[in-house]
Amino acid sequence: MQRRVAAIYLVFFVLLGASAYSVIAVAEQPAVEMSGEAYTNGSQFSTGGQQYTVLVEMEESEGDGHGGGGGASPVGELVYVNESARMTATWENDSVVTYRGETYRVSLDAETSPAEARLIESFDVPAILQNDSDVYNQTTTIDGTEYVTYRENDTNVPLDEYLPEPTTHTFAVDDTVEYDGETTTLELVSSSEATLAWTTADEQSVELAEGENMTLADGNRYFAHFDTHGELSVAIAQTDEAYGDYQNDLARQDYYQERENGLWGVVILSGIAAFLIISMAYMPVKG
Repeated sequence: MQRRVAAIYLVFFVLLGASAYSVIAVAEQPAVEMSGEAYTNGSQFSTGGQQYTVLVEMEESEGDGHGGGGGASPVGELVYVNESARMTATWENDSVVTYRGETYRVSLDAETSPAEARLIESFDVPAILQNDSDVYNQTTTIDGTEYVTYRENDTNVPLDEYLPEPTTHTFAVDDTVEYDGETTTLELVSSSEATLAWTTADEQSVELAEGENMTLADGNRYFAHFDTHGELSVAIAQTDEAYGDYQNDLARQDYYQERENGLWGVVILSGIAAFLIISMAYMPVKG
């Protein structure tokens, strides 16, 4: 290749690559524009009479294990107190529960009207026998009946007769039950279990993820957009009002990225072409 021609081609490719690079240098990626306030970590956000605390942070993610690197990405949540959270507890038939600091056996009767749940005092038989020097420390079972045996004359007494009369508490459906520090209602009784229900203040949260929809206290759907430029913040907007514009902004960013990748391709190919031209121009000529 004649060096004069090579020089012309070299200048062409250098100018082409430089022009593409200059466009990359001055171009700015379109921003996602969200109307309304942006919330930083610890800010308060209210809607529908419910107040939320905004928590945002950058979370480090690990690589995929196949050479893919990790990195930091924004995550967040809206934390709030549900003042009327419904809680439940279950008493299974013939199970042992604690009521007012004592141990009771649960006996359910779903056939009565209304259905009932009975708590029958449960005795610690080994402890009672251990503390009574008149009887042996173990019971004896004869023909399916459990007996207590007195040491003095080896007389057997049925365990039910030996033990004191158990304390019994009976509750019907819709009765109030003080249970585990809560004022509950006996909501349902079946042959297998009874359900206690009550309301309490309970801290709950709603996850914030980029572009993901969520339903908040006012019944409307919202979505979040994180801004990582400067102090990390998140904008929260109603889906039916702003989601279309958000998607358009994302499409503009994708279009920008495609064009930028294309310009980088021009820069790289121009550099390769310039290198090849110089290499061929200085190749020795036979003869």
